[in-house]
Amino acid sequence: MDLTSSDSEINSQNNTPEIPVKTATIVFAKSGKTITCTENELILDVAEREGIPIPSSCRSGNCGTCQQKLIEGQIQYNNNPDAAKDLEPGMILTCSAQAINTVVIDA
Repeated sequence: MDLTSSDSEINSQNNTPEIPVKTATIVFAKSGKTITCTENELILDVAEREGIPIPSSCRSGNCGTCQQKLIEGQIQYNNNPDAAKDLEPGMILTCSAQAINTVVIDA
């Protein structure tokens, strides 16, 4: 028995179609970094991973500490953050915001 061909047949039978991962681009204007991420990543998590300092506290959209100016692009919130209702126009909560296209953040 040829194990290589047997393994290959099993693997091809178990393969499921790959679901394309949607990506977004976040431009951090002050730091000069442009990062490609998955559409479901939180902007604050991406910033921290890349060493871009954004103040934060609660990480659940309640305090507003992580708010940053959205210069360009569109975001969505992964929950309904309480502090979003108190934000000035153009400000977003990076702890709850996800980029859905190319966004430019003033950080």
